[in-house]
Amino acid sequence: MTRVSSAQIPMASLAHLSKAQQEVVEAARQSSAQTKANDLKGYGREAQTLVSAQRLVARTQGFIVTGRELQTRMQIQDVALGRAGEIVGKLKEDLFQNVGLESGEGVRSSLEEAFAVLKDTMNTNLGGRYLFGGVANDTAPVPVATLTDLAANPLATSLPPGADPQVMRVEEGRTVSAGLNAEDVISVAMGAIKRLAEIDEATPFSGPLTPAQKQAIQDELGTLSAAFDGILGAQAENGRLLKEVDNASTRQTSQMEALDGAIGGIVNVDLAEVAVRLNQAQFSYQASAGVFNVLRTMNLLDALK
Repeated sequence: MTRVSSAQIPMASLAHLSKAQQEVVEAARQSSAQTKANDLKGYGREAQTLVSAQRLVARTQGFIVTGRELQTRMQIQDVALGRAGEIVGKLKEDLFQNVGLESGEGVRSSLEEAFAVLKDTMNTNLGGRYLFGGVANDTAPVPVATLTDLAANPLATSLPPGADPQVMRVEEGRTVSAGLNAEDVISVAMGAIKRLAEIDEATPFSGPLTPAQKQAIQDELGTLSAAFDGILGAQAENGRLLKEVDNASTRQTSQMEALDGAIGGIVNVDLAEVAVRLNQAQFSYQASAGVFNVLRTMNLLDALK
C-alpha cells in the first residue's frame, strides 16, 4: 500500500509559485532595462553577431570623434589661411603704391604688419597643439619674435623646416593629412619680407626711394604674387580635404545608425509585449500564491473525515 503524506500536497503548487515569481522578475527586468537579456548567454546564437556589431560600433565611434576633431581643425585652418592670404595681398598692394609714388614712407610698417599677421596665423593652436606644426605640434612653427630678428637671422632659424604633417584615419582604409606645415605655406612670403627688412636695416625706407630700394621692391612684388597664389592653393586644398572629411563623417553617422538598428533588433524588447507578459506573470503569481496559501493549511486528515 502506497503511503500518502500531507506534507507533499503543496509541493506542486510551490513549484508553480516559484516559476511565476521568476517570470515576474524577468518581465520586470526587461521592462526596466528594455533589453532581452542581461548578459551574452541570454542571446544564444546571436551572441557572436552582437559582439561583432558592438566592436564595429566602437570603431565607428572612434572615426566619428576623429572626424569631428578634423572638421574643427580644418575650419580654423581655413580662417588662418584666408587671413594669411589677405595680408600678403595687402602687402603687395602697399608696396606697389610705394613704387608708383617712389616713396619709402610706410614700407617698414607694412612689413611689420605682414610679419605679425603671418606669425600669428601660423602659430594658431588648438588645445595647446599648433595646427601648422605638423607632427612637431608642441612647439611654435614660427619662433622668431620680431621683424628685426627675422632680418638678422637665417630664414631656416626664423621658420624651421617643417616636420611631416599629421596623418589621421577618418574611416576604414582612408587617411587624411591633418594639416599643412607653416614652412610650406609662408616660406616664400617670409623670404620676401626678410629681404626687404634687411634692406631697411641697412638703408631705412623713408622719403624718396633710392634706385636700389625701388628695384628691390619691384623684384619682391613678383615673389609676393607667387606667395599669394601658394597660400590660396593651400587654402583650396584644405577646403577639399575638409569636404572629404565631411563626407566620411556622414558615411560613419549613417553606418552608426544602421548598426544601432541591427543591435536594437537583437537586444531591445517590445515594451508593449513585455507589459502584457508582466501583467500575465503578476496574475499567475498572485493565483499561484493564493492556491499555495490554501494548500499549505490543508491536512490529509481533514480530507479523510
